[in-house]
Amino acid sequence: MIRIASMLLAALLATGIAHADPGSSQGMNNENQDAERRGPPRVAVEACANAVQGDACTFEGRRGESLQGTCWAPQDKPLACRPEGAPPPRDSGAQSGV
Repeated sequence: MIRIASMLLAALLATGIAHADPGSSQGMNNENQDAERRGPPRVAVEACANAVQGDACTFEGRRGESLQGTCWAPQDKPLACRPEGAPPPRDSGAQSGV
């Protein structure tokens, strides 16, 4: 009887771990992906690949629209096209001069 109860308990624990693990690891993966996505979009970086800070730039937005802006780089970030009318940067270490 004790052996059956032990086996049942082990099975329940294994099932609980199996169901809990994908959710928790998925959440961690999403957080890591969000951290990686906090930079500018790849197309915005590519738009300023051969430019210097302050140059005019254009790139295709998420909806296929043409976005015009200025090449700009916050401290320790890649140079990227910052669209006209974009909200002020949250990064307090931003380089000025644009």
